[in-house]
Amino acid sequence: MQQRSRFLIGIDLGTTNSVVAYINTHATEGGIRVFDVPQLFAAGEIRALPALPSFLYFPTEHDRSGGVSLPWEEHPASITGVMAREQGALAPGRQVTSAKSWLCDPAMDRRGNILPLDAEASVPKLSPIQASARYLTHLRDAWNYEHAAYDGVEGARFEDQEIVLTVPASFDAEARELTVEAAQRAGLKNFLLLEEPIAAFYAWIASHQDRLAEDLHDGELVLICDVGGGTSDFSLVRVRIVSGRPQFERTAIGEHLLLGGDNLDIALQRMVEDKLGGPRLSAGQRHALRRACCDAKERLLSDSSMDSFPVTILGGGRSVVAGALRTELTRKEVEDVLLGGFLPSTLADEMPAHGARRTGLRELGLHYASDPAITRHLAEFLTRAAAGMSCEPGASIEQPSRMQRPDAILFNGGFFAPAVARERIVETVAGWFNSAGAWRPRVLSNEAMAAAVAIGAAYYGQVRHGSGLRIRAGSPRTFYVGLRSDEGLRGVCVLPSGVQEGTTLSLDRDFSVLANRPVSFTLYSSTTRCEPHSGVTSLEGNDLHRHAPLVTVLRYGKMRDQQLSVRLTASFTEVGTLELWCNAVNSPHRWRLQFELRGAEGEQREEPARPHAVQSRTSDEQIDSAIALLRRAFATGGGAGEPIGPEALGGQLEAALQTKKDSWSAAATRSLSDALLEVGLGRRKSPRHEARWLNLLGFCLRPGFGMPQDDQRIANVWKLYQPGLVFKDDLQAQVEWLVFWRRITAGLNASHQNELHRFGADMMGLRGKKGPRLNRQLEHEAWRLLASLEHLPASIRSSLGQQLLPKLKKEPATQAWLWSLARFGARIPLYGPLNCVVSAAMASEWLEFLLQMDELTADAAFAITLLAARTDDPERDIDDKLRRRVIS
Repeated sequence: MQQRSRFLIGIDLGTTNSVVAYINTHATEGGIRVFDVPQLFAAGEIRALPALPSFLYFPTEHDRSGGVSLPWEEHPASITGVMAREQGALAPGRQVTSAKSWLCDPAMDRRGNILPLDAEASVPKLSPIQASARYLTHLRDAWNYEHAAYDGVEGARFEDQEIVLTVPASFDAEARELTVEAAQRAGLKNFLLLEEPIAAFYAWIASHQDRLAEDLHDGELVLICDVGGGTSDFSLVRVRIVSGRPQFERTAIGEHLLLGGDNLDIALQRMVEDKLGGPRLSAGQRHALRRACCDAKERLLSDSSMDSFPVTILGGGRSVVAGALRTELTRKEVEDVLLGGFLPSTLADEMPAHGARRTGLRELGLHYASDPAITRHLAEFLTRAAAGMSCEPGASIEQPSRMQRPDAILFNGGFFAPAVARERIVETVAGWFNSAGAWRPRVLSNEAMAAAVAIGAAYYGQVRHGSGLRIRAGSPRTFYVGLRSDEGLRGVCVLPSGVQEGTTLSLDRDFSVLANRPVSFTLYSSTTRCEPHSGVTSLEGNDLHRHAPLVTVLRYGKMRDQQLSVRLTASFTEVGTLELWCNAVNSPHRWRLQFELRGAEGEQREEPARPHAVQSRTSDEQIDSAIALLRRAFATGGGAGEPIGPEALGGQLEAALQTKKDSWSAAATRSLSDALLEVGLGRRKSPRHEARWLNLLGFCLRPGFGMPQDDQRIANVWKLYQPGLVFKDDLQAQVEWLVFWRRITAGLNASHQNELHRFGADMMGLRGKKGPRLNRQLEHEAWRLLASLEHLPASIRSSLGQQLLPKLKKEPATQAWLWSLARFGARIPLYGPLNCVVSAAMASEWLEFLLQMDELTADAAFAITLLAARTDDPERDIDDKLRRRVIS
């Protein structure tokens, strides 16, 4: 951003709405303007509006016949904006929502094509990155249509401008990197990231520049409360007055919270369903109801003359009108839910209930905050900010405060549009610090709250060229690389908080790694700790965030296992993202460490990933001894030592690792799996060798993901599928082949699983002409494999489950049939997406079947438990009456 472009553009890429603001650097008047975004308002109707609803909709042929065309694209595959929001509420299987929330959810495969979760069969699925890129692409094309096509101005195209793209301050490094990728996919070239609360404060500065000294004083703290549709974001900014001129520094940010206006809409939807007597609603009706509740909420909280607002749910099929359900929401009901559930008056020491059961918050798939009380989350933030106050330059820590007190509050986000919401926060904060009620924090106001983040982002583009006041921020987190030692889990600081954009730091210690092998480091971060660069500290405590593993393969020469000395370098880039590199000590080689993003990456695993340099000596020796046994068993040439028979291999591996097979660590099993892949040709020695090799490899790779480089391992083993078994007629090898794929199904993508479904279904004659009767054990394992394929569409899983019922009727005690039915109909999948869970109606039908069996065996009870498990998701839960029968 050295040379100023014609326009300085700020983008608020929001969960619910996206907004663009800009400064025309060639205009004589100047000023910041909001761009009215052309979009489909309804079929055949284009309107230019100040916000673009962040909804994506795949139109039907009927939609197209009514006029789904954009000025810059005659037949768009998908549309974004008001029509996408409204039409998608009626057809949720064709609508993508909350892409930003998915982008920052570490429990999901953020690169996977998972949206819409409940997609109709004809609808293509997108990743959260692709969805975000499509929102940005619409903004780009709409801008170019308005400015570049007709103004006749050189250099006016959107993608050629300097752009500031905002993200939540609490976004982790992975979500920031994915946002950058989405922007690049949309063709943006010259952009950087800015924290949304800081952008909101910049907007306030821009509109109050002539009176800053009157509104703010030296040493004061400004609390920025930014709660939008999907996220809650808190930040603190310290004010300093130097030579009569204000200076600002962001001193604290909150943890990421998936909690916002969308959750209030869900809670209101549940309340309306209760008022209607708990009718069984379709997915479309439920989505339409949520949209109706959102509309009622906005109308009631913005218009004081309105006491109630009607809510209607249309019927289905031929009874669209006759079968409609009608009720109303009152202002008191909305305020009771808002103030009682989300903004309760709390005490200063009331912290959020982490891990508690979610009430009225759960939406399909997203991991919302357990506790909906924003006031409790705010109390926790201010308490943590006080604990981390020693990070501020010149701060005294002799008598730290229990809670950091803000002098002023700046509200931002649609959640705080109603005055009653802002007033509750002010009252609650005042109560925490002054029981007599004499003190209240001042309220700073952004007049255009809906556009404030975009306006502030555009202002920041101007600040970067020396015009305006800068807020000193830098990296919001302190980053550590995890090391295992005799003292437990330790961390070395690779990037302290507050480091400014464009800074690169190199650790003053070397790591020993192996060339041409995967190497991984475990990254941790904290928003409250402040160790110096290269400092070492304990990584115990709940104030740390564990990131996805950082992985690479150090390609160096042709020799495998050559030992290299490397030094870690961390950069906080000009764009606002984290980059880590391995730099060779004795050569100019360097390798970029990449986040390995996969579902459930944020969960604690058996032990953290780590480079070879920090593995314990004893563990390395045991693993090396076990690997030597594998090479002796599967060697195809000389030099491996005395051969070992496959039958004796399991016991000898347990002896080498000094533990039973079921207790092998994840690090050990993955090391063994790598060794097994290296000696894979050895399975050709005999049927027994092939069966043992498949058995061990499947065991060591289960469940197929969760450790660094598992994606690469799965890619390598998938190459085995097409050639198939070496000893195709050997029964034990056939059985182990099925068991092998079942064990690693969680690591296979939907395409792989569809191929395995075709293989298994054809083997058993489920898709056409039946072949010869299968061996009993083969049939059992084939069904178990099919039942483990959780990426199969719900319709296929339902059909397979239905085909099991005759077998169960004939053989009700067969464990394989019961286990498979349980997995087909489980309310809570082990790893798969929720859109692939079979319907509650189908699960109920299977439960009725099981409950009518003559004998309730342990295996039948297991199946019933999985089919009847309660999830608090109305799309998946069985009827309460049936559940009571199950419990009885």
